[in-house]
Amino acid sequence: MSELLSCKFVKEKIDGLIKISSKNKEEFIFQYRKALEQTKGTSGVVYIFRSKCQFPRLKGSNNILYVGETKHDAWSRYTVKNDANVYWHVYSHVLDIYGSITIDVYVTSDHKSTEKTFLNQYFQAHKELPPINRKG
Repeated sequence: MSELLSCKFVKEKIDGLIKISSKNKEEFIFQYRKALEQTKGTSGVVYIFRSKCQFPRLKGSNNILYVGETKHDAWSRYTVKNDANVYWHVYSHVLDIYGSITIDVYVTSDHKSTEKTFLNQYFQAHKELPPINRKG
C-alpha cells in the first residue's frame, strides 16, 4: 500500500536514508535528528515515518506510522527531544517489534492537499489512520 500513495502535487520524493534504530533513548534522539537533517532547507513538504516491517491494520497491513506536513522543512518542524520523550513508548515499541524507522519526504507544490490526499488514500485502504496520526 505505501508505494500506492500518490498525488498530482508531488514534485519529488526523497527516500529516508538514515535508519533510526537505537533502542537507547539518547542515541535514538541523535539518529532522529540526523534523519531530519537531510530535509534541511526543503520547504513545503509532506513527510512519512515508516517502519522496516509492515504491521497489521484494521484492513490489511502497512509500514506507515505517520503522515505529516509543514510549510517549512521537517527539520524545523520538530523539537526532536520533546517528541522522542513524549512518544518514546510508541517509538520503542515500533523498534522492538517492527524494526528501524525511516522518514521519507515528498516535495510538493501544495503540502496541505498532498497530506490530505495521502491520509485519504491510507484510510480508504485500511479503514483507519496511521497509528501515530492519532497521537495527542
